[in-house]
Amino acid sequence: MARNRRPGEPIAPPTRGPTDRPLATLLRARRFRAAGGADRVAANLLAGGAQLAPDAAAWVGSGSPPVDAPSLSLGPSPGALGPFSWGFLNHSEPQRGPVVALDAPPVALPRPGRLGIVVPRRDALPDVLPLLSARDLAVSWIISVGDGDPTDAIEFLSEDAATDALAIVLGEGARAAGLRTTLGAKPTVVLGGDAMARAVARRAGAHVVERLGEWLALATWLAADVPAGSPVELWVQGGGLKWVRSEMERYGLELPLTELDDRDASAARAALATCTGPRAIVLVGADLPSLAPSDPSVRLVLADTRQPEQVSRLLKALAAERAHLAASEEAAAPVAVDPQLVARVREESEGTLSDHDAKRLLKAWGIKVTRQGPTGTPTGAVKLARLIGMPVVLARGDEERVVDTIPEVKRVAALLLELESDEPQSVMVRERFADAPRARLKIGVERGVGLTMRIGDAVALLPLEASEAIRLAQQSGARRAADQRVVAGVLSQIGAAALSESATLDLELFTGAEPIVLRASGSLKKS
Repeated sequence: MARNRRPGEPIAPPTRGPTDRPLATLLRARRFRAAGGADRVAANLLAGGAQLAPDAAAWVGSGSPPVDAPSLSLGPSPGALGPFSWGFLNHSEPQRGPVVALDAPPVALPRPGRLGIVVPRRDALPDVLPLLSARDLAVSWIISVGDGDPTDAIEFLSEDAATDALAIVLGEGARAAGLRTTLGAKPTVVLGGDAMARAVARRAGAHVVERLGEWLALATWLAADVPAGSPVELWVQGGGLKWVRSEMERYGLELPLTELDDRDASAARAALATCTGPRAIVLVGADLPSLAPSDPSVRLVLADTRQPEQVSRLLKALAAERAHLAASEEAAAPVAVDPQLVARVREESEGTLSDHDAKRLLKAWGIKVTRQGPTGTPTGAVKLARLIGMPVVLARGDEERVVDTIPEVKRVAALLLELESDEPQSVMVRERFADAPRARLKIGVERGVGLTMRIGDAVALLPLEASEAIRLAQQSGARRAADQRVVAGVLSQIGAAALSESATLDLELFTGAEPIVLRASGSLKKS
């Protein structure tokens, strides 16, 4: 969803949020100033008249909006919502009517509700209003931050009494450090952003999705304000029971499934009248009547079978929600640590971890590493090779040789020891593993975020949660689900070691059925 900045285009400044009064003042105002595109906002407000903005009016300005007045920006000039914002919809006061400070009059507005939406500039995603109306999503706010940082808009909605859940699309202005301080106050679904921003969102407990349809489906679920862990049931009215059951099996979703008689128009209403909570009912069907449970603790979500793709994505979202809850409840296995070995590594390494020192540190934390040892003679290399088992790898500095026979071990060791090198006068003899599957793992410090773990394009914050470890393991080259679970356990151990020892690491892992660290380097923060 991020857009590359055009040559010469200024970097977007941050928005100004609840701690800097202008953003909150702007969003709640019924009178505000617009910068670029002010004529469009003013025309939209006037065209809406009493129906769209009964007491709102825009001050038509030009250039950059003044800092002493609530303002927004619809062009390149920064305002309280950042450059290229296309405005906002305030639906938080149904009794007074909405404020529709948008750059184009909407064909139809979504219903007032409890879902707050934050999106970037218009070209980052399809026009959101028709999408929300088509899915009958009820919203409290829609805020376009343009190219600005969404942090303060998220903070505003997190504090807003009219908003119970958030649906966010991250644009190029999103910063991981800012998201870390604001996400997590309310149920949230996030689309877009870079790998670090998504990792921060996951750690905050948000659902992170890759597709717009999944974002809308989870937004529908979050807008229903179903308490976490509430029982969920599926009711199907009319045809489609067999298809719904197959979709549930496809996503591994196990829920009570009830078929209602489509010949009886009052069947759903009668069933809801006797239904008590807390629970959630997903009613699937066509031409569904307007229904309201008699028990306020019963949440009702409607899914129209005339739009099967939307129903399918809602079922997938339900499966993701339940997996999310299950993963968050998993307890991490205890790790046995050898404190004496850790102390020796700290004392001998002086902060910089060679391959041998890094592996000793990991071994102290119960992590499997290659069997290996240094030697200064060809005879010593032969002894180590026999102890480790053939084939072996002989290494000195960046020079490595795979050796299959004992005579070859002696010959290659002698050659490596004769090489001119800044490395110590020794050869490392270590266990040999297949070339695949392997993965490069890096643990480093991200400014404003802390220690993070990366494998390929996937990134997560430390300590790893169970769901994060599985997601990283899926990027590791391990193909079987059983192997991925084992790799996830090893990744959690490595993350715990790095966090406890304040270590940065660069590792190569063999990610087969028995994961093992093949190469390692890093550094330790001095005590």
